[in-house]
Amino acid sequence: MQYPSAHLPPMVEQIRARFPELADDPVLTQNLVDNVTSMITEAHERYAAGAEDSVVSGAYLDPDHLATGSLHAEQSQHPAGAMLAAEMLFDAYLPVFVDEVGAESTAEVLRATRALHAGIWSRFPAGAVAYTEALRQRVMTAHLDSRTQISRDLHDRVAHGILAGLQRLDLVLLTDPPAGERAVQLDDAARLLRGALGDVQDLAVSLHARVGDALLDDALARHARDLFPDDDRLSFSGTGTPDQLPNWQAEEALTILLEALTNRRKHAPGSAAEVHFAWTPAALVVTVSDDGPGFDSAAAVDGRLGQQTMRERAAVIGARIDVESVESVESGPGTGTTVRLTIPRGTL
Repeated sequence: MQYPSAHLPPMVEQIRARFPELADDPVLTQNLVDNVTSMITEAHERYAAGAEDSVVSGAYLDPDHLATGSLHAEQSQHPAGAMLAAEMLFDAYLPVFVDEVGAESTAEVLRATRALHAGIWSRFPAGAVAYTEALRQRVMTAHLDSRTQISRDLHDRVAHGILAGLQRLDLVLLTDPPAGERAVQLDDAARLLRGALGDVQDLAVSLHARVGDALLDDALARHARDLFPDDDRLSFSGTGTPDQLPNWQAEEALTILLEALTNRRKHAPGSAAEVHFAWTPAALVVTVSDDGPGFDSAAAVDGRLGQQTMRERAAVIGARIDVESVESVESGPGTGTTVRLTIPRGTL
């Protein structure tokens, strides 16, 4: 018998209907078709060989299955979704499979059930291992990127500010300028050193930011007030009913959003900005938008505005980051930048 049989396409469509995101991605759609076909083919081979066991173990960690798990991780497809699809396939295809192999006695039906179970579930140890490894790599990359960014901020902002302030003080000591000029230079030194102190305080707040038992929108507003106490051009709004996110999602989301707000102060100082939380049963969409000068997103390097780190962190929690910005000589200031964080809810 050739596979897939005529019964498979309708069942694949049922799975796609349960997971509509597959319909938008031809790679995942083809991967689903190939996997289902492979599962059923393996089940037939196991039944024909007389295999009696349905145990799934480390022996099934073959490269093809590991590659499938990596693909799902790249697309933020949690293994729980694949397990649900497998349950749907097993329930729907079992009577068809029993009929296909001609199982009649109780022993034959049991052997068919075990063969189908093993054919389907042999994929999941490898898929879960690959998904976990992909997430581990993302977390490691995100933390390394964060450390690199902190190091860069300490060097470029804090150390530079301290050095410039000390140079002003040295200039006063070495040249002993008139009283009026001395006052100006000392004021400049104090301003630079206060700025460096402010940068250190900002980094400390960012590193210790936590959601804890609060809602994400409340936690972000609280930390934003700590980071930007004199910023009267930053506002918060929301629609829908706020709700608790899993803590591991909320903490990463807070880090991402604080990074977006910090980037706005770095690259669009003085701009008006709004953070909008849109709560729905399906997803939480947080939009950070400003009316600053913007930048050419098509020409920008991937690391611009910390986008790479933000995307890595978003991928870890199954979320997505979209950055929209346009830099135009004709339009001038006010073009703006929008960072949109989309966190699915209700499903893993």
